[in-house]
Amino acid sequence: TFTDTGAVADVEIKRTLIRVTRLTYAAAGKRREESALAPLFAIAERNIERRRLAGAVFIDLPEVHISLSRNGEAGTGNAAPEVSFTRLEAEPAADMVREMMLLAGEAVARFAFKNKIPFQYVSQETPDIPQELPPGLAGEYRKRRAMKSRKVGTIPADHAGLGLGMYSQVTSPLRRYGDLVAHQQLHLFLDGKPVMDTDDMLTRIAQGDSASRECTFAERESNLHWVLVYLSLHPDWTGEAVVVDTSGRQATMLIRFTSGDEPNL
Repeated sequence: TFTDTGAVADVEIKRTLIRVTRLTYAAAGKRREESALAPLFAIAERNIERRRLAGAVFIDLPEVHISLSRNGEAGTGNAAPEVSFTRLEAEPAADMVREMMLLAGEAVARFAFKNKIPFQYVSQETPDIPQELPPGLAGEYRKRRAMKSRKVGTIPADHAGLGLGMYSQVTSPLRRYGDLVAHQQLHLFLDGKPVMDTDDMLTRIAQGDSASRECTFAERESNLHWVLVYLSLHPDWTGEAVVVDTSGRQATMLIRFTSGDEPNL
């Protein structure tokens, strides 16, 4: 339940069965006025404003999906890779889903804290964002560079970047180990069984956070690799780039492809 301002007032967690209907963001956006989805969009819009007033940082940088395919005879192993980039356009339904996930994380964090359950909390210190930012992509990139590293532990604290006083990640137990541990802890509590103690939680958090950092690094290196593969396969390609940061004789750029796609380098 929510307060009049949209803050989380009370949380109840139950075992339930749900029936899932898969929708694309575009399809959900077209149905945003329907009775099943309209309340969710309204809650999301209110939550965005609540977080904005609490100092949340919103960064608008292009997102790109890199796709790979191979030409030639399948299974020969000799086909050259075909690399393509697709700009991910902003979708209101994607924003709605993001806010639902943030609300779930905030609500579960409050539930765990209220019931004294050793739990994984995610926090972030206030960023040092300059008062004057350059316009356009350079300003958005400067905001991202100003963000502090997130911290994960068993003591709740402010997540300044999200504008939340207490937060945990729980919505992706199939993808993030920490979310899976959070679900395991909640199941133990709901079943009336002894929950994992703080030391056990800290050990699991450390293991999960280490794996998460490695995955992030691997993804970044993989993206850079395939961008360079694309450029090596198209030596005559030319395009525009926006310089978003400089350091001595080095510069960070966003390359704008002539087709309108924008891989983020």
